[in-house]
Amino acid sequence: MFKQFFILIFTTFIINSTLMAKQKPTLIFYCGITMVKPIKQMAKIIEEKYNCNIKISQGGSKDLYDALKYSKKGDLYLPGSDSYRIKNKKDSLIIDSAFIGYNQAAIFVEKNNPLKIKDLDAFVNSMNSSILCNPNSGSIGKMTKKIFLAYKGEDFFNEAYDNAIEIGTDSRNLNRSLIEKRTNITINWKATAMWNENSKHIDVIEIDEKYAPKKRLEINLLSFSKNKKIAKAFMEFAKSKQGQQIMKEYGF
Repeated sequence: MFKQFFILIFTTFIINSTLMAKQKPTLIFYCGITMVKPIKQMAKIIEEKYNCNIKISQGGSKDLYDALKYSKKGDLYLPGSDSYRIKNKKDSLIIDSAFIGYNQAAIFVEKNNPLKIKDLDAFVNSMNSSILCNPNSGSIGKMTKKIFLAYKGEDFFNEAYDNAIEIGTDSRNLNRSLIEKRTNITINWKATAMWNENSKHIDVIEIDEKYAPKKRLEINLLSFSKNKKIAKAFMEFAKSKQGQQIMKEYGF
């Protein structure tokens, strides 16, 4: 009886151990919405090569950081600007980073620019229906605030936001509002205008780089990652020639 019981316990242990060994490691990647498309493409390559699963949590850069800081779970974090890494350095949650390209903001208008919008002054013109990103959520909101302040100061920033008929939370909200013709002007990350679902609806007006400088995109390794080897491999791939080609395909 005891021998049978022992064999049962031992067999159960072997089965459970085998099942655990067969489980794929799962990485959690916190990714700003603007960069989701190229990251998803890279993730498929890494999943196949390293026999793992990669779950992508997408959202506004600040919201994502708040989530990972609270949960202490996850492996990689890619915000829309390296300012999030610099600002939160004191938390010691980021232990390594890999530069993979640039983000730059631009004025987005309806296709063919029927209102003949020329520059940032359009955001204080009450004849225009604008949507702007909340400066306290998405990276493009934070960048929009910096652009307005650099352009004409705090009064202009306040007037532009007061004049907006919608406040969005991230780059996807902004594009959808233009496509659905709820608004006709916004500031967004330029790369998103090149995507197939947006390019036929949206045109881009460049902003002088002294107001809208290029922002570095860096994948950050999280200190509490349980899959550091694969996470680092993802970072290396993203900055490789193949990874850079994928970034370029999506306008970065």
